[in-house]
Amino acid sequence: MIYSIFPSDDTTLYEASSSLNTGLDAILEITKLGDPSGSAGSLVSSGSIFNTRALIKFDITSISASVADGTITSPKFYLNLYATEVKDLNVSYNLKAFSVSQSWDTGVGRLANNPKSDVGASWKYRDSKLIGTQWLTSSFAAASTGSFISEPGGATWYTGSGYEASQAFSSQTADVRMDVTDLVMKWISGSIPNQGFIIKHPRSEENNSTAYGSLKFFSRDTNTIYLPKLQVAWDDSSFATGSLSELTDEDIILYMKNNVNSYPSGSRSKFRIVGRERYPVKTFATQSSALTIKYLPTSSYYSIKDASTGETIIPFDSSYTKLSCDGTGNYFKLWMDGLQPERYYKFVFRVDTEGNTVKRFFDDDYIFKVTR
Repeated sequence: MIYSIFPSDDTTLYEASSSLNTGLDAILEITKLGDPSGSAGSLVSSGSIFNTRALIKFDITSISASVADGTITSPKFYLNLYATEVKDLNVSYNLKAFSVSQSWDTGVGRLANNPKSDVGASWKYRDSKLIGTQWLTSSFAAASTGSFISEPGGATWYTGSGYEASQAFSSQTADVRMDVTDLVMKWISGSIPNQGFIIKHPRSEENNSTAYGSLKFFSRDTNTIYLPKLQVAWDDSSFATGSLSELTDEDIILYMKNNVNSYPSGSRSKFRIVGRERYPVKTFATQSSALTIKYLPTSSYYSIKDASTGETIIPFDSSYTKLSCDGTGNYFKLWMDGLQPERYYKFVFRVDTEGNTVKRFFDDDYIFKVTR
C-alpha cells in the first residue's frame, strides 16, 4: 500500500526579512538570493547572501500506532513536494531535509500581506516577534546544530548518521521525492521528537557564490491537488490461492465486484477484482464458465489517478501496489484518508505476463469518490 499523510503545519523562513511569517501562504520557497535591494549585480559582488528554508510537519500518530501493532511492517517514507514555479535555477543543485530540533508555530502571515505579519515562525523567531522566542544560534542541544549566512537564526536541526536525507538534481524536474525513512523511524522509535522537517540547500551551497535561483512548491494551503505529502509505502499483499486456478488467457476482461462509488474519508475498504477470459471455451457444464473465478498472475497491480486531471496519485509499484489473493479471488485494500476528500478518483490495473515483459492495462472508468 502507498498511503499519503498531508501536512499539519508549514511555513517558509526568509533570511532577508528575519521576522516575516508566511504560515498561510500557498507556497513554500527555497531560494538563494543576492542583495534584495537590487543594487548588486551578482552574489559575488554584493557581499550579501540571503537564503530561505522551508519547514513542514506531519502528524504521524496513527502511522506510529500501526507500526507498533504490526499492521505496517518494514515501511518506507517519502517526502513529496510539487513545484509550482522555478526561476533562474542552476543546472545542478542539491536539497537536504533534516529533523527540526525545536518546536515552532505555523503562524498566520502571507508574503503579500501589507503590513507584513510577524506572528508565527520566522527566520529569527520560533513563535512570533511579540513573544520573542528565538531559534538557538549557539549552545545547541545534543546532536543538533544550526547555521546562517547573513542573519542569525534559520531554525535548528539534528545532525549525524541517519539524521538527514537528500536529493540531487541535474537538468530534471524540480519536484521532490526524497527518501526520509531514517528520519521518520527515529520519530516513531521515540529517539527524537517529531518537530517536522526543514528543507534547505546544503550549507556549502548556501554559503558559496553560486546563484541557485528560486524554487517554489505548493504548500498545505494550496487550492490545487498538489499538496505536499509524506507517503508511507509497505507491502500489505498476501497471495494464497486455495483451490483457484490461474487465469492464463491472453485476452481477458477485468471488472470490480464491490465498488460502491462513494467512500467516507477515514474508511478502510477492501476491493475485489475479477478477471475472466473474453471468449471462454465452450463446454458442457451446469453453470456458466463466466461464473468460475480464477486468480490473476502474482505480477498484477493497481494504480489510482485523479479523475478530473488524470494526475497519477498512486503509481504502479511492483513492491507496494500488488494485488492480493485469497480463496475467493483477487483483492486489494485502501485507506481512504490517504486521498483528498470531495474528489473523484479512478482505478487503473496492470497485469504483467511472460516474465513481466508483456504489460496489459485496464482503464475502464472504475470511478469512485472520497467524501468528508
